[in-house]
Amino acid sequence: MKVLTYLLVVFGLLFSACESDDFPPPGGEDPPCGPLIDVEITAQVLEHHLTGFALRDVAKIMVDYTESSILITPDGTFKGRDQIQIYYEKLLPAFPADETLFEIDVQKVEKEVAYIIWNAETPTFTVPLGTDTFVVEDGKIMRQTFVAQIMPK
Repeated sequence: MKVLTYLLVVFGLLFSACESDDFPPPGGEDPPCGPLIDVEITAQVLEHHLTGFALRDVAKIMVDYTESSILITPDGTFKGRDQIQIYYEKLLPAFPADETLFEIDVQKVEKEVAYIIWNAETPTFTVPLGTDTFVVEDGKIMRQTFVAQIMPK
């Protein structure tokens, strides 16, 4: 009886295994197991994030994060919406909307990863090189890294 139960469990696992994310099912079928990963969704989330930054709108930016999100910066690692929100509330005033020139030099999106290289000029400092990497799952930024070379004026 134990052998029969074991075989049923093994066959059940084999036949209910997740499909590969590289080969999603045709329209109308159930999506593969695991997080939804789609280059178009990743690009939309990046665009939404950049719009929130351009508007200096913390609430708009925070829509892109979850309680499981992690932001890694030279200043520390911020976990969850509360810590990430505090980080942006401190960061955004350094980039006054009407006095900052922010340019994206490189923007790439591949599956769930978005990558930008940017530069900025503010009244108090210059950023000749900044970069962010975003990992997007299920339409949310789950992981982000950020670093910038900041040169006081």
